[in-house]
Amino acid sequence: TVVILQKQPPFRTNEGLVFGTIYKITYQHQEDLHNDIKAALMEVDNALSTYNKNSIISRINHNQDTLLNEHFTHVFELAQKISTETEGAFDITVAPLVNAWGFGFKHSIDVDPQAIDSLSQFIGYQKIKLEGNRIVKEDPRTMLDCSSIAKGYGVDAVGKYLETKGINDYMVEIGGEIRCRGCNPNGIRWRIGITN
Repeated sequence: TVVILQKQPPFRTNEGLVFGTIYKITYQHQEDLHNDIKAALMEVDNALSTYNKNSIISRINHNQDTLLNEHFTHVFELAQKISTETEGAFDITVAPLVNAWGFGFKHSIDVDPQAIDSLSQFIGYQKIKLEGNRIVKEDPRTMLDCSSIAKGYGVDAVGKYLETKGINDYMVEIGGEIRCRGCNPNGIRWRIGITN
């Protein structure tokens, strides 16, 4: 009996920037799939990234008439469902507060109770809705921020893409959001550590 050992494909690591943060993707495959991975990430970025001035979410935030795509619609509907289930504890209309506290693009302002009250009048997941293929706002000052859900969605999108290529061993990480499957380059299950 002759045993033929088939050489395993190499592990590859692709890195770059998306959603205003760093991504690192390690997977086992014969080919370097970085261009396809970047394309998958850009589809999500073009829908949900507030760091992308031409994204769907940025156009909605600037009250431009915008047709939605499948990525945006899926995440929006999921966010609204979670908002309802948590009675507003999760809410993607918090962009004005995110910016006021300096988590977005702008430096923080002096956030006092009056400033919060002023911003709160146009925050609330009930103040936006999906009608057909468009977002309708009760108040044009309402702005969306999907940062709490978009990176995880992007991680899943890349993981699903890798699985369509028959890849069973991978780790996708975008700004701390992680999805793993199978084994690492040492042939053992992925181990994820949390520093702090």
